[in-house]
Amino acid sequence: MMKALLERLAYRAQHVPDQLAVQDATRALSYQLLWQQVQRQAAWLGAQLEQEGSARPVALLADNNIDWLVADLACLLAEVPCVPVPGFFTDAQRQHLLQDSGCVALWQPDQPAEPWLWLDLAPVTLPPGCCKVTYTSGSTGEPKGVCLAATSLMHTVVALAERLAGQGVQAHLCTMPLAVLLENLAGVYLPLWLGTPITLLPLATLGLANLQRPQPQQFLATLAASAADSVILLPATLGWLLSGIETGLLPADRWQWLAVGGGKTSRQLLQQAEALGLPVYEGYGLSEMGSVVALNGPGQTRLGSVGRPLGHIEVRLADDGEVLVRGNRMLGYLGGDIADTADWLATGDLGSLDADGFLHIHGRKKATIVTGLGRNVHPEWVEAELLAVPGVLQAFVYGDEEQGIRALLFAPALQGDDALAEVMAQGNRHLPGYAQLQSVHFIDTPFSQQQGELTSNGRLRRHIIMRQRLPQQETV
Repeated sequence: MMKALLERLAYRAQHVPDQLAVQDATRALSYQLLWQQVQRQAAWLGAQLEQEGSARPVALLADNNIDWLVADLACLLAEVPCVPVPGFFTDAQRQHLLQDSGCVALWQPDQPAEPWLWLDLAPVTLPPGCCKVTYTSGSTGEPKGVCLAATSLMHTVVALAERLAGQGVQAHLCTMPLAVLLENLAGVYLPLWLGTPITLLPLATLGLANLQRPQPQQFLATLAASAADSVILLPATLGWLLSGIETGLLPADRWQWLAVGGGKTSRQLLQQAEALGLPVYEGYGLSEMGSVVALNGPGQTRLGSVGRPLGHIEVRLADDGEVLVRGNRMLGYLGGDIADTADWLATGDLGSLDADGFLHIHGRKKATIVTGLGRNVHPEWVEAELLAVPGVLQAFVYGDEEQGIRALLFAPALQGDDALAEVMAQGNRHLPGYAQLQSVHFIDTPFSQQQGELTSNGRLRRHIIMRQRLPQQETV
């Protein structure tokens, strides 16, 4: 089915050859030039892999630019599975990704002297029909590869086009890394499907090169200089945009489509957007379901919900309120069993469906933290880093989109602000930017079984600690 997207590119290259398809910081390509470059690179890639005697996947690692887009489309045309490499992964996570997927090559156009690095890694068997392996952000430190079929990706694109029909978008600006499946599909494939020009800019230009120290003013200045009327936002960047509009840095009447996802968006932000008359549409998705599952849209928006499920997706609730989905399921995880795509997928999220079919997400069944910049972080991963710091005897990590990642520490041998700063620095040393702590606080008494805070084998009882300890620490 992904051939339909390539056929549209070929059609536009023939019938509207000079129409702008994509531009980045240094160049612009019409549909004719884009299609020519995609064909040329697909032919070259096919010849190289034929020489290698392998149909194994290739990995793509680059900032947001035209080269990334061309390589991704060339993989689709050559029917070579591709593995986008998130730039926010650590070196260890990247190495795990390459070995886990058995990539035959790593493509890095930011190193023009040798953009293709051919790898000598053990081959890995991909599920039949896999065209893309997208990796989770690594909630436990070791990312998991989600194997997706071309039909799954295209089902999402077509369903999004139907949900957003009539929006009249004139130009889309990608504000998330192209390695993130949501931007890859909704920010690249969807505009190409609809014939909407795409703008790609380096993440540094957007103020997002370092997720630990983002630059909201740089983000707003870039949006102000752009002609885009469509962007995909995270809860944090939606807050920046609203601030920019209220302070006069950005116009309110220019926007045609502002999608927000990647984490729970506060009701206050959504109400603020509604008061400004902005077309903000909150959604919900999973990589395992080909990205977007549900989305508010024109004429069918309910504040506080993530919208109705897209047309190709079914949603129901388990007895305990867990959201179950089916209809566009992944082929499986790399290294795991091939999935039965007809089965229901348990999302791990608790939710509800109202009388009109709008889905509401209430939180995670487990303790995974979703940050304001859309990354998933398991607290046990961060706690392990903190417990490796000399003097730290117990650690409890918590947080959300608004407050970031925080920790309560029992470390009786450590005292004072300098010790706090040193513990946080050491704890963050081996964590990627998206998983790093924003604050830590020493507690005077340890977590205990007597207080109900530990299980019999010493594991943290998180809901008890949240109730008993956090009200005392709200000013941390």
